[in-house]
Amino acid sequence: MNAFYLFSFKGIPVSFHPMFLLLIFILSIGAESPIIFGICAILGVLFHEFGHALVAQHYCLAPQILLHGMGGITMHARAASAKQDFRITFAGPLAGLIIGGPLCLLTNFWSSQILMISGYLFVFLKYLGWVNLAWGIFNLLPVRPMDGSKVLTYILSKFFKPKRVLQISAIISMVFAIAILGYSLFANSFFMILISAYLMYISFTMLREAFGGKALGGIQMPRASIAAESAYERGLVAAREHDWNSLETYGHQMKKNATDEDQIQRAYEFLTIACTNMGKYDEALDYSKHAKQSDAVRQAVTRCHSMLDR
Repeated sequence: MNAFYLFSFKGIPVSFHPMFLLLIFILSIGAESPIIFGICAILGVLFHEFGHALVAQHYCLAPQILLHGMGGITMHARAASAKQDFRITFAGPLAGLIIGGPLCLLTNFWSSQILMISGYLFVFLKYLGWVNLAWGIFNLLPVRPMDGSKVLTYILSKFFKPKRVLQISAIISMVFAIAILGYSLFANSFFMILISAYLMYISFTMLREAFGGKALGGIQMPRASIAAESAYERGLVAAREHDWNSLETYGHQMKKNATDEDQIQRAYEFLTIACTNMGKYDEALDYSKHAKQSDAVRQAVTRCHSMLDR
């Protein structure tokens, strides 16, 4: 299912996948005012992604936002330095904290005054505050593929060599993933259990790569039965973290190990998106001819043509 264009703000296009609506519906279940909560949840994701996107735009990285079944992703060209990438990454959670913190204080200390104006206004501001605050804090957790993991990686890189940074990050990510699963089981939240299981899978993959295909203690991990699908899963993580070099690598790995047409098309989709964001516009256009014609590929092709026509 392709994504659909919604609107543009400050020159930043926003698209959404239908699964995003399912996510909002699930999150709204049990809320006192589901419709208001759903609206606040959508705004919370948008505020978070525009935090990333506006900083990326400041660095002229042509950002674009996609709302999907796991929340949202801001895609942009490769940052010129690790410091730029850190600022772009941290800006998303920071936007949520800046918006959510004051709103939570406002609805807590001036609730009666707001209720005198409108009960609906109070509910809206309360939900908007807590959604932004919770989403900002959750994204700062150092677990893949959350923003906090990239922030931690940047900090660790100041003190350790790259291989050690990856290993430490992988261990911390797994610990937090297990902790989130434990909390989800204690809270008896089926949705959070699914999310934590996904986080554990990503962390497990990261842990295996960090230790050269071995688990802690030197026990060899079983090899993936379908190498192409394994590369695809890692590519999704790389795309989420705007690691375009890795995405290009995983695209080539997937293409090499592909066993059907769908895998080949998805491999070329990775290569198209990666090369576009790395400024390899001619290569990206060549790859796009064989790629699955998703909305992301069409946007990449449009961007390549516009850059080459300058």
